[in-house]
Amino acid sequence: MNNKIKKSFWKYFIFPFVVVLVLLFLLRPIGDSLIVNDPLQKSDLITAISGPEYRIIYAAELYKKGLGATLFFTGGFSEENQRSEATWSKYVATITGVPEEAIAIDDTTVISTYDEAVLLKKYMEAHPGTIQSIIVVTDAYHTRRARWIYQKVLGDEITILMAPVPFDRTGLSKSWWANAESRKFVFNEYLKFGFYVLRYQMTSGLSSYDDPGMKPGKKRQQSE
Repeated sequence: MNNKIKKSFWKYFIFPFVVVLVLLFLLRPIGDSLIVNDPLQKSDLITAISGPEYRIIYAAELYKKGLGATLFFTGGFSEENQRSEATWSKYVATITGVPEEAIAIDDTTVISTYDEAVLLKKYMEAHPGTIQSIIVVTDAYHTRRARWIYQKVLGDEITILMAPVPFDRTGLSKSWWANAESRKFVFNEYLKFGFYVLRYQMTSGLSSYDDPGMKPGKKRQQSE
């Protein structure tokens, strides 16, 4: 093999291969560290964080598998969609086969994941002693921050299991760096998680306005 062929071999085969390995080694853990995917077991309640419709459908599927006794949805009136998001979630769940009596909603306007956790806590307080474990459905890259928030709001005595919607049912990719929507999601999650932790530690609590950029009544295409 002459020097010219050797150089071409390194340039077009070995070097790109090494670059891919390095990227996978460095970039994959950045996205993976945001993901919590718990082994699921039967729980008292399943909730889907407000956002894309596939979250509602996935939560309904988990209910139909017998993994929860109640489905809980939140979401106030959306100016963009001209509907109550909580009511719409209930409708979507029912047309997939979930009985109406198994669905609870709160159509109070929410502008953050924290707000949704607070509404769930209020529902639990209105049904004392009946809910000790929950399954939270959301996008994969949202799961770590969401669990942190729900655990802070609901308390350590409540068992919280995270159920991320599978990537192939969303517009996101496990190779987050190769997908524009995933890159944005991962970047924003690190910013928001840092904001949550910093604010919580500085103020010993969270406010209803802990998610930058959210506006009342706006549908959360990806939960903030």
